[in-house]
Amino acid sequence: MAFPKIFYGWWIVAISATVNAILTGVFIWGSAVFFLPISRDLEISRAATALPFSISRFAGSFQSPIFGVLVDKFGPSRVLFLCAALAGLGFVLLSRVDSYVLYVLVFIGVIGLGMQSGFDAATMATVGKWFVRKRGVAMSLTAIGFASGGAILTPLVALGVAELGWRDTSLIIGILVWVIVLPLSTRLYRSPESRGLQPDGTPRPSSSPAAASQTMDGFSIREAMTTRAYWQLALSLGLRAAVFGIVMVQIVAIMEWKGVEESTAGFLVGLMAFLGIPTALFMGWLGDRVPKNRLVAIGDCTASVSLLILLLMDQVPIGAFVMIFVLWSPNQGNWPLSWALLGERFGRKNFGALRGGLIATMSVLSFGAPLYTGWVYDQTDSYTWALAPAFGLMLASAAMIWSMPKPRRVGA
Repeated sequence: MAFPKIFYGWWIVAISATVNAILTGVFIWGSAVFFLPISRDLEISRAATALPFSISRFAGSFQSPIFGVLVDKFGPSRVLFLCAALAGLGFVLLSRVDSYVLYVLVFIGVIGLGMQSGFDAATMATVGKWFVRKRGVAMSLTAIGFASGGAILTPLVALGVAELGWRDTSLIIGILVWVIVLPLSTRLYRSPESRGLQPDGTPRPSSSPAAASQTMDGFSIREAMTTRAYWQLALSLGLRAAVFGIVMVQIVAIMEWKGVEESTAGFLVGLMAFLGIPTALFMGWLGDRVPKNRLVAIGDCTASVSLLILLLMDQVPIGAFVMIFVLWSPNQGNWPLSWALLGERFGRKNFGALRGGLIATMSVLSFGAPLYTGWVYDQTDSYTWALAPAFGLMLASAAMIWSMPKPRRVGA
């Protein structure tokens, strides 16, 4: 009995999910595990420790449009290969830094340059081009990599830091990035058309009128930037990214402030990520059936409730943190749905450049968030005045995405 051939787009999803898991597990969420040990080892304040995170985000506002255009022009494989080579080198160098200046230079100029924009610019843009009708599910499955990285890799990073120290753990991460991501990057093909296929695995256009409508069309970046819809999506993403910068870079420190031991907090980060997996899957399935922007807005509102609870409770027991994480989990499903919404409203042809423009706006609006959060704690020994604005920003993000109109070309 012959098994049906699997549409290669699903292999693209699997590769992208794996790459995203590494991005999140060792960099986005994993950085929270490194935060306090680096601060102690280099004898620097929390604001100073957070400074490279903020600068890296600001640099992303310039990098992201460039990486988006490079992905569209040269293909995701080459871009990801170069970025993985840089990221691996960065973690190897980080394991040897012995001064604050070197820490800043390595984090921003090597690790940040490789991982801040290059990894997900390649993966999310590619998935966006391989799917049309099933884009919500495909994006959500890809984003499971983000959650899985936090659920599986971040606790391993925490264990490594506890047992081996942050320097040896950083060295191991750099080698693993090379060993895993470099080979996978060579299989990340830019579009189904480049392999003689059609989006979603549908028949060739000559034999299917429905498939014929799934051509590589869509808004150019110039056309998109003339629409209110594009800027509302950008603003919503930027506000949500600012909240992410406030909360996630120092989530271990925030949990310690609320009464959780540092080692336990590192593993709780994994639980936080794990709870986002079923939520993201459900939201991806539902997002292909209901208006995506409304679903994302509801997720932002739910996440804002989790921030309010965290803000109001003086000491948070582990059981209460589980409830907070459950309420936060729709935020993890909101990211892939937002990218699916971008493809749905603006098309596939220039997806990489369009997404790069959005990432640039996100970086501008969020780059100061980690630095502000660290400064607040240094001044007050509390994260209260960081979490309070985060609650308001998340509600504002919900309002922006809920009211997002359908884009119209000028003169249409």
